[in-house]
Amino acid sequence: MNTFTVGVGQVDITPPFTMPYLGFSPRHQYFRDVHDRLYARSLYVSDGENQAIVISTDTIGLSNSLMGSDHNLTAEIRAAVEHATGVPVSGVMLTSSHAHSSVETLGIRPLADEPGAASWLDALKNQIASSAKLARQDAFEAELRVGRGKVENVSYNRIKKEDFIDQELIVLIFESEAGEKLFVVQFPCHPAIVQAQDLVSADFVGVVQTQVAQTIDKTKACLFLQGACGDINPIIHDTAGEFDPSLIVDTDFQHVSAIGMEIVKEVARVFAQVQSDKPAAHPAIVRTDSRMLSFPSRPLPDEAETLQIKQKAEDGDAWAEEAVWRIREGDSPFEGEVQRVRIGDTVLVGIPGEPFSQLGMEIKKRCEPLVGIPVGYANGYLGYIAPPGAWQKGAYGLHCAPVSKVGPESYQMILDALEMLQGSDRK
Repeated sequence: MNTFTVGVGQVDITPPFTMPYLGFSPRHQYFRDVHDRLYARSLYVSDGENQAIVISTDTIGLSNSLMGSDHNLTAEIRAAVEHATGVPVSGVMLTSSHAHSSVETLGIRPLADEPGAASWLDALKNQIASSAKLARQDAFEAELRVGRGKVENVSYNRIKKEDFIDQELIVLIFESEAGEKLFVVQFPCHPAIVQAQDLVSADFVGVVQTQVAQTIDKTKACLFLQGACGDINPIIHDTAGEFDPSLIVDTDFQHVSAIGMEIVKEVARVFAQVQSDKPAAHPAIVRTDSRMLSFPSRPLPDEAETLQIKQKAEDGDAWAEEAVWRIREGDSPFEGEVQRVRIGDTVLVGIPGEPFSQLGMEIKKRCEPLVGIPVGYANGYLGYIAPPGAWQKGAYGLHCAPVSKVGPESYQMILDALEMLQGSDRK
């Protein structure tokens, strides 16, 4: 049979202004107002025997140790979801869009020091679980078809002389006999157009999710899944319309709308093509599995260099201060999860950090003949995950800081784990 049971739930998770956003320089600023609201959106999917819930949150990322080493945020949210829905924790994937104009939940600066942080996080966990419960309650029968497109001229690789860039758009379309639709859209690009400003925003991801739902008839919701965008930035144009790679942040929401609508137009084109071609519906298969890995730490500075960094931090250097926090984390291994969620002939591959584009492209190859869908910022946050070549170049994001926790070995470890999971799926 080719019929899934699917449902969607969405809950507003717009934060209070007492919670800081990431900022740029200085870090940890506070919101003044809301430009557009943030949501947790959950997809429930079942093949009649197996169930999964894929959660897409308008957050920058969710560090498992955000409130201390005795907490595991993903585990706590999964437990709340299981309690609310009956779906086992092993079938829950928790993802973030990486929207920079949301609360700084990566742990770059200690959120636990903020008054009210613990109670806000408790509320967030309940909101996410509520979105999953609504998805389970909203379930209906639908077939799945998948389309693929390409969105050019909205993103670039921010590492000089680097050719890896994935511009593919993948669209999952669940549709009932009555024409009710759910969309899942994956595209790799940093939602950092309006990072350094004081308005809450889901960035271009919010435009994609709201506009797809509003413009395609009988669409109940659209979930966005972030791809391997660790080294992929949005193209921002100056007032003359010329591309300027030096502009890594912006305050112009017209740019947010423009990039978002380019993606929406391609989603609509892909949907129309699928409607015209009527490819065979995907088989109703839902399978979930994962592997926990112990990732070696990135190299840390030696004693002499550490003393220099600490001196700079004492002199007020904010970036040196962040390096000190990373050094304090130590060089013990970091636990992380590689998760597969197979839905029909697609495979979502959850990665607990910011994967570089090369890793996403390799994951797609290794999933063939199934449609591989790399999902960054899934089930935790271990910083940038880069191939060895990027480490040799000293690429952006691989300096000693809380955004760089694991070493170059992590790239191959993720691919090896995927191969083992693929093997279990073939049995």
